[in-house]
Amino acid sequence: MASSDFCLVNIENGPVRGLKTKNLFASEYYSFRGMPYMKAPLGKLRFREAESPENWTDAFDATQEGPSYCMTDFMTGLQDGQENSGTINIYTRNMQPKELHPVMIWIHGGGYCRGSSRTDLYGPDYIIEKNVVLVSFNYRLGAIGFLSLDDESLKVPGNVGLKDQIFALKWIQRNIHNFGGDKKRCTIFGESAGGASVNFLTITPQSEGLFQRAIIMSGSVFNRTWSLARRNKQAQRLAEILGWKGDPQNEKEILEFLETIPAFELDNASRTLMSFEEQYGFGIMVPFAPVVEPYETTNCFISKEPIEMAREAWSNSIDIIVMGTSFEGLLRAFIEEEKAYELLQTPGYFAPLNDLNLKSDDEEASKFGTRIRDLYYGSALPSIENQEQYLRFSSDFHFWHGLHRLLQSRSKYSSASTYLLRFDVDAELNMFKALKKTQHYRGACHADDIFYLFTTNYHTPPSFDSREFKTIQRMVGIFTGFAISGNPNCEEVSNLKIKPYGETNSFKCINITENNVTEIELPEINRMKVWDSVYEELQVPMY
Repeated sequence: MASSDFCLVNIENGPVRGLKTKNLFASEYYSFRGMPYMKAPLGKLRFREAESPENWTDAFDATQEGPSYCMTDFMTGLQDGQENSGTINIYTRNMQPKELHPVMIWIHGGGYCRGSSRTDLYGPDYIIEKNVVLVSFNYRLGAIGFLSLDDESLKVPGNVGLKDQIFALKWIQRNIHNFGGDKKRCTIFGESAGGASVNFLTITPQSEGLFQRAIIMSGSVFNRTWSLARRNKQAQRLAEILGWKGDPQNEKEILEFLETIPAFELDNASRTLMSFEEQYGFGIMVPFAPVVEPYETTNCFISKEPIEMAREAWSNSIDIIVMGTSFEGLLRAFIEEEKAYELLQTPGYFAPLNDLNLKSDDEEASKFGTRIRDLYYGSALPSIENQEQYLRFSSDFHFWHGLHRLLQSRSKYSSASTYLLRFDVDAELNMFKALKKTQHYRGACHADDIFYLFTTNYHTPPSFDSREFKTIQRMVGIFTGFAISGNPNCEEVSNLKIKPYGETNSFKCINITENNVTEIELPEINRMKVWDSVYEELQVPMY
């Protein structure tokens, strides 16, 4: 490449060499990938809070794709990555604009155990076409990111994966002006575990002032089957799976043992950690996730139940967008084992047991579980033959009721605007739907929406006259319009005014299909009211 294809920027740690390139529209932009924002979390740092990287003198090469953390890729099924992966990526059209540009900060999903910020799934081409600076980064995953121990002297209370996100956001505040970005106009957005992370970032006091707007996609702090873990002796159980035979009360020995295990072995063992009942009865989707920390520290991220933190969150004064897909539960289409449906003959497993603090065989669990089961199955019993009913239940159990509770919390405690989008596109770019082999169902699978925001290596970009491309334009227009001005209304969606949720005391949403964008009553709302009734009768607060 010619020297004109490269660019040099000085950041707080030293010079960085980026690449001048073009997007799909032949627009030039600058790409800086794989820049370290934290010291390699190796050895004694593996489970502990991030530290700043060492400074460098020679230009750091940020022209190539950075690594991911050690994990099993959810698109390919292959294991990839390394532990030294605390990196950040920045894409910008203008390094020295007359006026600094708004910044959009993407937080990837993957159930807190998979995923990365790499461009194989999150290419910048569409978003960078607008006058924004796009940023993405990695954070620690799985046991390494979310191990939690009671012993205060060990300094492993948990949530370093989330604390990495704070560390990255602070790095962005200190450095983004070097890339033409305005640190006072930052919007964080993310999907799935990235969406729940965004929601966690909006309720923790640690993040105040680090961003000004947020977009929460398909995840929230109210989804207790996967966004908030029970502290159920996970470290001890993991160590025992890996062959540890010491004193189960000695967390120091457990920690020292886990510090020696190769990262991929931790990943493999973690996937065998959950019992069959935990997975298919309680519906727990991931072995390690955010936790309420057992003791407070200076950087404590989750100090008490998230439902309580949300009531008094600093972010109740900022505008947010909430979005879900129309058939989130297609993500669970892999559940085909006969014994899983045998387990679901127990009606108590249909109740939100974690929220209600019930056991599956409790009388109240059976009563309310039956009410919820009948909402989806009528008089039928769960079986492989009526899988769609289980997938509809999963949509609400794992995703939509959590989003609904988030909306109600914002309606009660927030003074700012909350916008509700429903992604109901069913077209060729619905890659997760194709991956789950569920094309015969109408609607958008969990994570299908990311393919209408980013370019990926898994499909050919659609032609500019296709309905897929028109959907991309609408999605990018809404998201970047919100980031730029705080207003999701944009020229790409000129046929209606996008109003805040609940503005007219109704349950209306902005419904995005492959053909148009309309305002409709939320199709899930009547089911949400049935779920609400369970909490209300048991006097368990929903928000």
